[in-house]
Amino acid sequence: MRITQFQRPIAAAASGISKSATTNTIRQLRDALGQLKIGASNVAVEGRRNATHASQGSYRLRDSSTVPKKLGAKKTGDTYVIPGNIIYKQRGTIWFPGENCGMGRDHTIFALATGYVKYYRDPAKHPKRQYIGVVFNKSDTLPYPQHAMRKRRLNMVAVPIQELPPTPELSPSGIPTQVVRQGTGRKPNPRDERILKLRTDGSYAYAEESWRLGTLVRTEKRKLGSRRVAMRHRRRKSRAILLEMRAEREDKIARRKEALDSKRAARAKRMREYRQRLKAEAEAKAKAGGEGEGEGERGVVPPPSSSPSSKPAPPKVDA
Repeated sequence: MRITQFQRPIAAAASGISKSATTNTIRQLRDALGQLKIGASNVAVEGRRNATHASQGSYRLRDSSTVPKKLGAKKTGDTYVIPGNIIYKQRGTIWFPGENCGMGRDHTIFALATGYVKYYRDPAKHPKRQYIGVVFNKSDTLPYPQHAMRKRRLNMVAVPIQELPPTPELSPSGIPTQVVRQGTGRKPNPRDERILKLRTDGSYAYAEESWRLGTLVRTEKRKLGSRRVAMRHRRRKSRAILLEMRAEREDKIARRKEALDSKRAARAKRMREYRQRLKAEAEAKAKAGGEGEGEGERGVVPPPSSSPSSKPAPPKVDA
């Protein structure tokens, strides 16, 4: 029991002691303390502690069942991280992303490269901001010097490129080592071009390379999530198909026109040759007739022709 709770019992015991009995003071005090009973029944003697907080719901304990935010550092300095590891979670920009680091929309700083975490300041960028970066070597320090060479990790090894020997155009047997087949139509599409190479097994056969065969297969693209975007792609695809069909139709009409033009030109050439032949025959007949009149005057009669009214038949022209 506290000392403050003894104040009232001692005062009650001291009031019962007579002032005249100075010699029996210690004995009477002992008897008074023996008769004193401190318990739950004697409230006046014990005393009561008053409440330190206001009642009737004006004070509430803090709710401890909330979801934790789990903010703060997730990776300490010189810790090894890989791309995507969260380094620091925060509300607001207490730390800023530095070398090889990025920041999400909730201000979470994460690694963009494989390396070691470094916390640093960069007065050249900002005098008060704190940055978090990732370096490739653990012994490196940030920030890098102002005009230092940029450090990148490409996960590649320097290997000299060997030049392939030139492929001869003709094989030892004298046939070409490569044949190119164009597409059909007046303007063939480059994607329809096929390159056939001579086999090296001595079979004198041509075959297409496997990776070129793979390019001939047209795969369907993955469907997009938005219905509007899917409809736009469908309209674009149908428009491309219509344009291709129109080009094929125009190509067919142009080829038919070229065939008709060539047929007309051949017919005109045959008619021209026929007229020239008739003209030459008429000139030859006129010349022969003049010579026959001269011989008739001298008494020489030319032999009769088998068909006096015969003429060369005109050439047959296909309509």
